[in-house]
Amino acid sequence: MYDIIGDIHGHATELRQLLTKLGYVEQHGGVYRHSSRQVIFVGDFIDRGPQIRETLRLVRGMVESGAALTVMGNHEYNAICFHEQHPHGGHLRPHIPRNIFQHLRTLEEFSSREGWAEWQDHIAWFKKLPLFLELPGLRVVHACWDPRHIAYLRQQLPDARLTPDFLLRSATRGTPEYLAVEETLKGKEVELPDGVQFHDKDGNPRTKMRTRWWCNPAGCTYEQYYLEPIEALNSQPVDVDALTDIWHYQDTVPVFFGHYWLRGTPQLLGPHALCLDYSVAKGGELVAYRWNGEQELTTARLVSV
Repeated sequence: MYDIIGDIHGHATELRQLLTKLGYVEQHGGVYRHSSRQVIFVGDFIDRGPQIRETLRLVRGMVESGAALTVMGNHEYNAICFHEQHPHGGHLRPHIPRNIFQHLRTLEEFSSREGWAEWQDHIAWFKKLPLFLELPGLRVVHACWDPRHIAYLRQQLPDARLTPDFLLRSATRGTPEYLAVEETLKGKEVELPDGVQFHDKDGNPRTKMRTRWWCNPAGCTYEQYYLEPIEALNSQPVDVDALTDIWHYQDTVPVFFGHYWLRGTPQLLGPHALCLDYSVAKGGELVAYRWNGEQELTTARLVSV
């Protein structure tokens, strides 16, 4: 039985509270354990929050002791690329102001010489994390479970973990590796209509919009299909013919994910899809789902602090 926990972003206090609420007990070495259950983290342990170092200690301790499983989040992937040297100079993730700002809290927390050595060890650990998990009866991914990308990643990475060559190709725009990792860890995006843009949570202008890939766009309005509201489009039906990819998740295997900074009361997105990211780093809740093997999910198993 699993307790799947959403994006933490350096909020160790809330993580401790949630683990306690779920019946996990802190044992020798500071590792939280349950007598009959195991946690699955959906990634994004770092950046944003006030207790990144402590969060990594808690999460990594649970994973390495067998009390938890995890997948990689886009913030862990970005951190790897931010620190990985590019063979042609610079880094896989350029050190431009936008990327530095997103990563700043983590850099600050590990800024001492001792902290920097510890941080390099965490980077090495990030590289060992799987990009997705498929276990009997459920699936876990950070942002999007597209079977086409999952099949490609399985073909290229038998254990779903990055290799040095794959990492380099995945950081190169336009490659199949880039597309597979980008959508698996950061979600699906579509081009906005000409002349339309919005600003993301960091104030950056965007001309592409993340979509609710668990919804069939046919019959949806843009407000129902887009992750962010755009007043001029909200009430209009989605122009399906203008979409280059109208795939949506239709499997009956439950899929759990995070990433999307949802707000309000935690709720199901459908009988077989659940986002567990409710913006704890923006004053929201840290959310878990207590999965007991059921195929159809239920709000009764949502737990949050």
